[in-house]
Amino acid sequence: MKNGLFITTYNLYSNNAMTSGVIKKIFNQVSSLNIETKFSCKPFILPKPNNRILLYFSYLFFNIYKNITITQNIYDFIYIRRIIPVNYSFIKLLKIIKMKNNKCKIIYEIPTYPYDMEHYTVILKTLLIIDKIFRVFLKKYINKIITFTNDDYIFGVPTIKIKNGICCSDIQIRTVQTISQYLNLIVVAQFAPWHGYDRLINGLNNYYENGSSEKVYIHFIGNGQELNKYKEMVHKYNLSEYIIFHGPLFGKQLTDMFNNSDIAICGLGGHRKSIYLSSELKSREYLARGIPMISSTKIDILPDDFIYCLYVPSDDSPININNVICYYQDLISKHTLQEITTNIREFAENNCDISKTMKPVIEYLI
Repeated sequence: MKNGLFITTYNLYSNNAMTSGVIKKIFNQVSSLNIETKFSCKPFILPKPNNRILLYFSYLFFNIYKNITITQNIYDFIYIRRIIPVNYSFIKLLKIIKMKNNKCKIIYEIPTYPYDMEHYTVILKTLLIIDKIFRVFLKKYINKIITFTNDDYIFGVPTIKIKNGICCSDIQIRTVQTISQYLNLIVVAQFAPWHGYDRLINGLNNYYENGSSEKVYIHFIGNGQELNKYKEMVHKYNLSEYIIFHGPLFGKQLTDMFNNSDIAICGLGGHRKSIYLSSELKSREYLARGIPMISSTKIDILPDDFIYCLYVPSDDSPININNVICYYQDLISKHTLQEITTNIREFAENNCDISKTMKPVIEYLI
């Protein structure tokens, strides 16, 4: 049996670990490999000097992997989820691994590529400078980069192309009995600028300003750095009756929200970080729920004739709510709610279950 090590900076064993979609994905990935795989995880925990700049430049030399035993040649492969930023100590670690065991396959997953546009604050731009300095050395030690894009090479390293996957059996399909009197949109995310949900709020404001009478509600589930901005927009537009912020929800509470929703909203701002093909986890989770979706970015696993996803312009224009209403009314005029839910769920099980999406990696490792 192959022996592997999975390296991540996420704390997989914190009290709230399994409420994180990313951490659930990590466990599902390892399970799908069906290989004896150990974990090594150590979050970034640094001292806090008075000088904030010194704190972030200390990423250059801080060895976050000092707890990893790499002196024994016991691993056939090492799977690394993207390190932020690629730094001196990380490159040094890769070099030592190859020196100890040149036959060990090192694969490096980059969940989002390109990722440079995600670094938009002064601090993040500082980390990006560090990353750019050291990522050019990855090609000396990395065998394959796992990507969710169509790139054949990233940073000079050949890629294995896969799709983002989830464990469908972990996600409860929604149970919708009757068509709602109102249109309910649901958004689940850790809100960031590149999600573009300000476009949705602006669109609903335009919709009601034009005197539209049909009620449309937006339910925001989650938190994140853009949450206050969204709340300020809702207050400014006097939309608190129609836009509800529920905070993070899990388990039955989240399932109940999906059971009472008609359309789920994927990312609406991929263009803000030059992403034009989406592999985001939320699209998979929506599919597993069996709910129609809206996205501004082409979703990689969906065929062009997939009727359960409405694409909107990939720019900063407000979302046209009238178009959303027309789309949904046309959908339910041709299909029952049970057909819609079942068809979407079956598509998810056949196309984005992690047992299928991880096959290219498994084939490389065995």
